[in-house]
Amino acid sequence: MKEVVWVFGTSASGKATFIKHIVEDEDYRLREQFGWKDQAVVACNESLELIGGDLDEERESILDKVPEILQNADIVLIKWQYVDSQHDRPQRLKQKLPDVQHRIISLDVSVDELVKRLPTKPLWHNYGDERNLISIELPIVLKSREELNDFDVTIIDSSTSSNYEIARSQLTRS
Repeated sequence: MKEVVWVFGTSASGKATFIKHIVEDEDYRLREQFGWKDQAVVACNESLELIGGDLDEERESILDKVPEILQNADIVLIKWQYVDSQHDRPQRLKQKLPDVQHRIISLDVSVDELVKRLPTKPLWHNYGDERNLISIELPIVLKSREELNDFDVTIIDSSTSSNYEIARSQLTRS
């Protein structure tokens, strides 16, 4: 079955890096964890390139791009942004593609590690304010994920030492 996967996480949780590892996973270890070993897994490049609140309107293109990608792929990975939840993009894409499995992979990293990672991001400029941003962002990410209660959710430990191990999965009964 074809799948649409929204990759959730706070800033610096490694969403883009995780997507890259799945798409380029030459030994298929990561793909095998998700049952995608022999599947064509593709990233929605628009979701990786159109990031930040000022590109919200442009992210609408994801809703048109994903069905196109699924014509030649089995799984599409989308880097989630808060603006996607604000505009119900995951739900709207699910309505647009009712015969496709929709799921969330949520990246989990300790606050201390996020605080260390954040200053290394190219767009980061609020040095010294990392812990405050994470404390604001983390509940927003969790609430946005919980609102999608009809999506299967897999929590991944994306800390530096975890090697993307599955922490837990929660399947819906839809």
